[in-house]
Amino acid sequence: MTSRSRMTIVPGLIAVIAVGIGGCTSDQPAAEVVDAPFPPPPRPVIDIRRPSAEQAVRADEAKAMITEGRHADAIRTFEALLDENPSLTVAYVGIGQAYEDLGDYQRAEPAYARAARLDPRDFDAQFGHGTVLRALGRLKEAARAYQMALSIRPEDGESLTGLGATFIELEMPAGAIAPIERRIELDPDDGDARAMLGTAYMLAGRLDDAVDAYEVAIEYVGNDPELIGNLVECYARSDRHREAANAGQVLVAVAPSPQAWERLGRAYFRLGDYDASVESYRRAIELDPAFWPALNGVGVNELNRWLRSERSELDAREAAADAFRASLRANPDQPKVVSLLTTYGL
Repeated sequence: MTSRSRMTIVPGLIAVIAVGIGGCTSDQPAAEVVDAPFPPPPRPVIDIRRPSAEQAVRADEAKAMITEGRHADAIRTFEALLDENPSLTVAYVGIGQAYEDLGDYQRAEPAYARAARLDPRDFDAQFGHGTVLRALGRLKEAARAYQMALSIRPEDGESLTGLGATFIELEMPAGAIAPIERRIELDPDDGDARAMLGTAYMLAGRLDDAVDAYEVAIEYVGNDPELIGNLVECYARSDRHREAANAGQVLVAVAPSPQAWERLGRAYFRLGDYDASVESYRRAIELDPAFWPALNGVGVNELNRWLRSERSELDAREAAADAFRASLRANPDQPKVVSLLTTYGL
């Protein structure tokens, strides 16, 4: 009984399976599949930081107003554009430029800062921000802004110069050298950049390079007193005292000052020309009786004259004492001068 029951169950199972398979292989045509709907086209991406064509025309008109000196009109126009679209980078840059042109760096800075935040790749925003930050004395921030500007335009000469000047003002002259050298590569006739490079070299202790840079700079910009004075200083620090004296003579000819005569006096002293040295120091004192470095120069020269005479020339001793005491009245914080007075009984 059990065996028959099993025999009747299995064929029934096969029949069910066969019917199922036959249904799958029917010759009836398959129903058509309806196509899936296409996704809607993407909405156009609009950069709200960019002006429309009409807004761009108005922005250009406002920029022309700055050139014409109509700063208030320009600012009003840019502000009206911002009323329409508070994210217009060009309007913030324009406001910054208007205030910068007026010398109002406090108001220019936040406008440039907003533009730079809205569009970090906007060159005018980054460069303008660096310029006003430097003018405000916020030098580390200025350096970063100039570096951002150079990441956009790596060979922009004004940005290279601005970055170099900022590093010098930060007392980081080594950092100034590369951007200024690059500026000169781009424009070899830029005498001001060559002068700045000389200053960077001098402050970095590269005196020979500084001398070369200053000498070439003077060929381009002429006998600028500051350049010649720095050149005298570089010669003196390099123990090139004859060249320091020659340059010092040029300096007192084009721009006589207590500082210029004092530098010339030092150069002559190092050369052993004591008469010319004390005369130069006295010329400095004629221009400024309280200029204590020159008073010390006179004092040292007169003290040496007294000692060379085996202390017989009493007028030299008196002149040295008078000069040192006058120097201390002008600047009491000079322990070396006090020591000279006490050591030699002046």
